[in-house]
Amino acid sequence: MAGNGLNVKNIDELKRLWKLKFSNRQISKISSVHRNTVNKYVAQFELEMKSQMPTQVRAPQVEVSANGSVDWQKIRTEFLSGVSLNVIHEELLERNQISVQYSGFWKQVQKFANLSEATMVRIFKPGERTEIDYADGIDIIDPVTGEVRETEFFVGVLCNSRYAFAEFTMTQSSADFLESHVNMFEFFGGVTQVLSPDNLKSAVTKAHRYDPGINQAYTRLATHYDVAVVPARVRTPKDKAIVERTIQIFQRYFFMKVRHRTFTSLLELNNCLKEHLLIFNRKKHRIFGRTREEMYFDEKPHLRELPSDRYKVATHSRAKLSRDCHLMFGHNFYSSPHTLRGKDLDVWASAKVVEIYHEGARVALHARLSATSGKFVTDTNHYPPSQQAFAEEDVQTIILRAERTGPQTLTLVKGLLEGPCPLKHFRRCQGIVALAWKYTPAHLEAAAEMANRFNNHNVQYLERVIKARKGVETRETNEIKQRSFNPHLRGIDNIH
Repeated sequence: MAGNGLNVKNIDELKRLWKLKFSNRQISKISSVHRNTVNKYVAQFELEMKSQMPTQVRAPQVEVSANGSVDWQKIRTEFLSGVSLNVIHEELLERNQISVQYSGFWKQVQKFANLSEATMVRIFKPGERTEIDYADGIDIIDPVTGEVRETEFFVGVLCNSRYAFAEFTMTQSSADFLESHVNMFEFFGGVTQVLSPDNLKSAVTKAHRYDPGINQAYTRLATHYDVAVVPARVRTPKDKAIVERTIQIFQRYFFMKVRHRTFTSLLELNNCLKEHLLIFNRKKHRIFGRTREEMYFDEKPHLRELPSDRYKVATHSRAKLSRDCHLMFGHNFYSSPHTLRGKDLDVWASAKVVEIYHEGARVALHARLSATSGKFVTDTNHYPPSQQAFAEEDVQTIILRAERTGPQTLTLVKGLLEGPCPLKHFRRCQGIVALAWKYTPAHLEAAAEMANRFNNHNVQYLERVIKARKGVETRETNEIKQRSFNPHLRGIDNIH
C-alpha cells in the first residue's frame, strides 16, 4: 500500500494504531504503508486532536452556502423535472446562495440531493424472452448510378444468453420486419416464449402502456410460431435494455471494422455481417466471463421448436369491394364475389399470391401482379349470374367473328382469350375483329399472320401492318369511290 492515496478504511486503521500508542515505525510495519505516508497522516491526527475537528479524515469540504442553507430537496425536484444542474447552479450564484464553482456544487448535489435512482437487475429464464430493435445501418452505393442508399440494422437478442442475431434491410416495412423475424428464428434454431419489439408501425398499430394494438400481420406470425408479443413501453428504452446495449457494442465493433469498406449491394453487406456476427458471439462477455455462444448452448434446449413449415411472409391491408366486383391493392385490381360489394375485406398479400378474406373466411385467391398500375385480375365467377352469361356470350361472339375472318385471326383471338381470365383481353379482341370491317378480312388475315409470327397482339401493330401494304384502302374509302364513279349518278360536275 505504498503511496499517498489511501482509502477511508486504511486511514481509519492508521488512526486506530496511532491511538494505541504505536510508534510511526511500528504503524508503517503493521499496515504495510510507507513511513513517510504514516508520518503525514499522524501529523494530521495530532492537528485534529488540537483543533478538536471530527474524528475521521476526509477531503476538505467545500463551502456551499453563503447566505442561508440550500434547499436540496427543491434542487432534486427541479432536476428530476428536467432542469439541468448548470441552470440551477447559475441561479444559486445569482442569488448569492452558493460561492463555489460548478464542480464543487456537483459534488455537494451528489451528496445531499440524492439524484441517483435505484435500479433493478432483470433476470430472465432460459427461453423466456427475445428483445428486438432497429438502428441506423450502413450505406450502400449503387455501382451503376452512384446513388447512396440507406439501410436499417435489425437486431434480436436472447435475453438469457445474450446470443445475438443481426441483419441489414432496406426498410422497416412490414414485409422486411417479418422476414427478419423468420431469419432470426431459424438462426436461433427455436423460439422464445415472448417477443419484445419496439413500437414501430410494423409491430404496433396503436401504442398503449397496458394494452397496445398489435399489427395483424405481426399477430399472424406470432400465431404461427406460438409466441406472445409484449412491446416495450413508449420512450422507455430500459424495457429492452439488453438489445439496446448489444446494438451499442456491436456498432462499435462491426461498424468500426468495416468503416473503410464500400458495399455495393445488400447481399454483400449481409454476407460480411454474418462473418463478424459469428466472431462477436464467440467473444467472452465482460460480466459473465463466458462467450455468448457458450451461454446459448445452455439456453437452446429451452427454446420452443420451430414449426415444420416455414412461415410465408404476408402483409395485411383493408380494402372496400367496389360495384364492379373489384378492390384495389398495390395499384392493381382484384375481383371478389359480387355479394360482398360495398364491404371492407381483409387482403393478405405474399410475394406471389393475393388472398382476400371476409370475416375470417377466404373468398378469393389470385396470383399477385407485378408493380404495374391499373391492371385487373378477374374471376368471372365473381360476377352476378346475368353478367357472367353476358360476358360468356360476348366471348363466343368474338370467336365466331374471328373464325369467319380466317384461321390466322382465329388463332390470334383464341390465344388472347384462353386462360383463367378471358376478359383481360376482351376489348383488345373486339378491336382486332373490328379491323375486318374497317379494311377487309383478307387484309386482317395477312396482318394476323404477322402478329402470330412475331407474337405482337396490339391492335395498333395490326393496323400498321395493314396500312404498310401498298394499295390498301378502307372499305369506307372504296364505297365513296364507287359511288363517285357510278355512271347512273349525275355527280357534282354534271349539275348546272
